[in-house]
Amino acid sequence: MKKIIAFAMMAIFVFSLIPVAFAEEGTGTSVDSKTEIRIKEESRDDDTRVRNEIRIKEEVKDDKAEARVETRTKGEIRVRSVDRLKNLRQEHRVKIEGLSRERFDKISNLSSERLEKIAELDKRQIEHLAGLNIKNLEKIAELKKERLERISNLSEEKLERLSELEKEKLEKIADLNEAEIEKVSALNRARMKELAKLGHERLKLELKAVHIIKVKNADDLNRRDISESRLVQFRERFENAKDEFDEAKDELKEARERLKIAKEKRDDNATLEEAKDYLLHSADALISHLEKIKAKVQESKNIGNNTEARIVAEIDAQIAEINQIKADVQASTTKDQVKEAAKKLQDKWKRLKHLIRLHAERVVSARVEGIVNQGLVMEKRLDNVLAKAKEKGIEINVTADVSAFSEKIAVAKDKYTQAQAKLNAVIELKAGNATEEQIKTAADEAKALLKESRDAIKEAHGILKVIVRKIKEAMPEADISSDVEVEIESAA
Repeated sequence: MKKIIAFAMMAIFVFSLIPVAFAEEGTGTSVDSKTEIRIKEESRDDDTRVRNEIRIKEEVKDDKAEARVETRTKGEIRVRSVDRLKNLRQEHRVKIEGLSRERFDKISNLSSERLEKIAELDKRQIEHLAGLNIKNLEKIAELKKERLERISNLSEEKLERLSELEKEKLEKIADLNEAEIEKVSALNRARMKELAKLGHERLKLELKAVHIIKVKNADDLNRRDISESRLVQFRERFENAKDEFDEAKDELKEARERLKIAKEKRDDNATLEEAKDYLLHSADALISHLEKIKAKVQESKNIGNNTEARIVAEIDAQIAEINQIKADVQASTTKDQVKEAAKKLQDKWKRLKHLIRLHAERVVSARVEGIVNQGLVMEKRLDNVLAKAKEKGIEINVTADVSAFSEKIAVAKDKYTQAQAKLNAVIELKAGNATEEQIKTAADEAKALLKESRDAIKEAHGILKVIVRKIKEAMPEADISSDVEVEIESAA
């Protein structure tokens, strides 16, 4: 309504000018008066332009003033830095002045006390420290001289990772000897934080059990080396067992129908034969299922040789017992003999259904371990890419993201490790000694733990996508998929 009223008033105002215009024309308004009006309008436009130009000049003047203030501020900082350098001994000052402009500014901006500690280090150590971001540099510069000397021997990449620790934990690590510090710095972030929580003696003890190996990809962390020809063989066995299992199920269904018909006809001989046939197909289905699990266990590169041997031996023993039951069925000539064989097969299935689950979960656990290993290698590859970016003067702020990625991979590793421990505890029992309840409990608990592990992997993958996007935006040529030698803690 307000818009309509406003439009109406504007229309009235415009139309009210029309008679005036005609009146002026009728009274012979001169060209000079029109020109005068135009000149006045242009004059007003010129005044506006002049005011705008003055405003622009003032803004430019303000910008220059700000720039001069900023330059003066930087200059004052530089002067203060140079003043602090004057207090250093000549040989120490030369080392600091030899740094690149960016690294010089970071180092020389430290307090006189911290600057003096760093200046006493050798040139290589100073270079490593100067490569840190200012926050971590200041944190490390607070360390006592002896601690500072020990950790500054690390490479820039390792020093960067170690400097992300809280000050208290950093001091604890810096109290170790150089070999132990080197070992800690080779760990991933999550593992490093875990060990840094321990007391000094416990930390040193734990480090004795830590073994660092160099790998190029996650396959180098596999528990077993299996040739390609053997892998093909195991996969063929699995496919054959799968086909035999499907065939046995179909034949079992047909045998059940024939047995039903024989019973309805009250044909005792036919019933006996069909019952035997039904039991034989049931046994074949069970054997085929066990053969499938065995092939998957043999194919898994992350099931150790000893565990693989125990599982295969257990499965082969069960298959031998089922084949004996099959022989009993085939030799049966009476209804009671068939019933006895059927009872044996039923008892065997009651036990094996949990054992099959147990071994199946062990296969899943091994697969999860392989994915976690990929995550552990990926974290170190990210560090390698970030180090290359830094060399090119490209800063990529993904410190928090990489730390979160490391934590999720650590959770996944912890969960699958717990699952494997529960499964192996039962698998390592001699055949027949583990109760059905023990087997079922282990399988159920392992399944829940493996789900948690997979959930953590999914979250880690989401974080990784964010990291990769940030890296690609800052450095499009970055390649995190290429094999590069990195240090990883051995699972052995």
